[in-house]
This record gives sequence, C-alpha cells and structure tokens, in this order.
Amino acid sequence: MLKTIARAKINLTLRVLGKNETGFHIIDSITAFPDFGDEIEIFTNSSCDQLEISGPFSKDLEGDNIVVKALEYFRKETIWTQPVTIKIFKQIPVAAGLGGGSADAACVLKMLNLLAPKAKISAERMGEIGLNLGSDVPACLSGKTLKMEGRGEKLSLIGRIPSMPILLVNPNIKLSTKAVFETFSKKDLFKPADENADVDVEEIFKNIGCNTPNDLIEPAIELAPVIKEVLFVLRNLKGIRTFGMSGSGATCFALFEPSDTVSAIKAEEQIKNYGWWTASTFLNGA
Repeated sequence: MLKTIARAKINLTLRVLGKNETGFHIIDSITAFPDFGDEIEIFTNSSCDQLEISGPFSKDLEGDNIVVKALEYFRKETIWTQPVTIKIFKQIPVAAGLGGGSADAACVLKMLNLLAPKAKISAERMGEIGLNLGSDVPACLSGKTLKMEGRGEKLSLIGRIPSMPILLVNPNIKLSTKAVFETFSKKDLFKPADENADVDVEEIFKNIGCNTPNDLIEPAIELAPVIKEVLFVLRNLKGIRTFGMSGSGATCFALFEPSDTVSAIKAEEQIKNYGWWTASTFLNGA
C-alpha cells in the first residue's frame, strides 16, 4: 500500500496574457504548494479497479473523476493490468482555485509509477500525460515552487521561498474556472506580456499588506461578490505579509512572517466568526 498527501496548488501570482491557437489561455504564474491537501491511498486488489472517496468535500464532486482518467492513461501507457483500489479523503474544497483534482491526478500517476513492478514512465512523458489531463497537472507533478507559462506546460524552478504560515479561506462557494475565464475574456482584460520581466519572488512579499497580482480577481468578484469581502478582511488581519486570491477563486490566502504562527492562529480564529471555510498550514519552502 502507498499513502501520500496530494498538496493543494496556490497561485501566488497569476497573469492571463491571451489565448493560443488551440483556445487555451496563456498564463504567467508563480505557483507554490502548502502542507495541506487530500489524503490518497493506493493498493492492489484481486478483483477490479475501485475508487473510494470520502471526506468533507466528497459530496461536492460531480461528473467523471480525473483520477479515473489518470488511471486509464497509465494503463494505456504501461499495459499494466493489475486491479487497484484508490482511496481519496477529500479535504481540498471543490472548484476553489486550489487545483484539488489536478493534485489528486498527479499523485495517483506518481504512485502508480511506484506500484507497477516493471513498466515505468519517464518524468518527461509523465508531464505530457499530465498536460492531457489538465493544465495544472504538470505543476502538481513537480510539487515545487515554479513559474508556470504557456497553458501550464512551461515550468521553471525559481528557487526556494520562505516556509511560512499560510491561511486559506473560502466563503463556502464553488466557482467554475470556465465561467471565470469566460467573464475575463468578455471584459477583454488581457494585458500584454512583458518580455523583459524577470521572476523576483521577493517582490511578492516586499510590502506587508500588499496583495499579490491575479488578473482573475475582477471577473471572479463579478461572479461571486463575497470574494471582495474576504480580501478586505484578509487585508486587515494583523501580522500578514501579503494576501491574494488563488487561481480562479474563490479561495483566498494570507501569508505571515515565517516564525509568526501566533498571528496565523489568531487570524484563523477571527475568520471562523464569518462562517467561512479555513485551513491553517505552512507554505512549503521547496
């Protein structure tokens, strides 16, 4: 049996630069992963493939599960037929801008690659399979702090960032990524790419109280106005280093100084008074 955590994805920054020839949006994003996510177990069985999902957000899942698609891709690639049981304890909110499905699919692919006794998939090929599953899957396969470009296939390491307390907040709503991008496109909010811009991670944390840039905040707020309230509350928390919205929302985040766990704990207690979902954890410094 193999067991691991499929860590949520946080877009510390996100710019949407246009569309490519196939219709996918071209992005520029700094992505990191906190020590929080879905719990996943995989083990072989003697009958047939089984997917068991439990946890606080299991009932929010709809349609075909991306994990099943990941298993199908692995089967086609390796011709490995041993039946497996996959158990997911769903702790990442669904349709929340945290890449929960992509994180699950990435972890399942990596775990299957360890479980299968002979045929192994190379890291390069794994990335190609991941991109077929979803734009966020290649980054989730890495699990490191990255700059994401293109539709998510261009990944570059940008060095370690401080490991610091992070508070995730979602106002208990699901927000369709497709709907947010469609609203973004209708409002013609595209900005030209700055080819001379360098990645400077320190700029993200330069000013306490300075929110991190995310081009999807405006369309997300149009679809879910409560996000504006969440960001306002986070802006006024004591001890924050920076705050923002992850991905297409509606999950927002506040980052604290590396050693300031006290402020993070007090902030979560304050946020809970609003009845919103919260998760207090640490941003992984990898």
